[in-house]
Amino acid sequence: MKKILLSLSLVASLFAGDKILTSSQALKIVKETPIYTQLQNKLNKDIKVKGIEKDDLYVITLYNKKGEQNIFVTKNLKYTILGMVINNKTKRPIEVNYPAAPFHGDKQVVKDGVLFSFGKGSKDLYIVTDPECPFCQKFEKYAKNSHFADKYRIHIIFLPLPFHKHSKAMIYYILSANTQAQKAKRFHETLTGDMKWRDFKPTQAQKAKIDKEIAKSLKAAEELQAKGTPSFYDENLKEIKDRGKLFK
Repeated sequence: MKKILLSLSLVASLFAGDKILTSSQALKIVKETPIYTQLQNKLNKDIKVKGIEKDDLYVITLYNKKGEQNIFVTKNLKYTILGMVINNKTKRPIEVNYPAAPFHGDKQVVKDGVLFSFGKGSKDLYIVTDPECPFCQKFEKYAKNSHFADKYRIHIIFLPLPFHKHSKAMIYYILSANTQAQKAKRFHETLTGDMKWRDFKPTQAQKAKIDKEIAKSLKAAEELQAKGTPSFYDENLKEIKDRGKLFK
């Protein structure tokens, strides 16, 4: 169960007609599953629950500060599904997107954690990203093809995930550039497969300087309550969970 809670939800979609459950309704459904006996002492304390009613399933999200994971329960409460459920029509995993709450954190902490910005658009977009994250790399390709930087002014916050062993080296390479434009160029190139970062050897002084910048970036990601990469936030620092809207 610990591994389940540490997993990060990276692909999200919520379709019209889905009914959001109250926490008590979601908990009642969890009680019908075999995992309840493992979690009953932690539920609503260390672990919280929420859920939606979606087609023939209840999708229940178990979450805490470390992450979240969905379980799927059939409407007749006979079966619990742990893991991925594929929609046969869309060929995509079923995962859910709850309405984002307004940002109530410290905006200055977030702005201090922005490591560089780029783009010509009139709308601000904050992206929490990791250059070694495969989902971030995939998004970069979509963004390039759709001329994303012409639509937004993009502010980059790095969240190097601990299981990405090359992420820090990539970030040292990107942030060692002298200007915002050069950092953005290295960022785009690195995410699309350029390997120049492998040959870059930062000095101790560069590492010390960049480590301080990364520390501010980590605080910004924490303030935004980012649970994974990439995560997106609008000009009011409200999370954008429907990724499709970014391209409209």
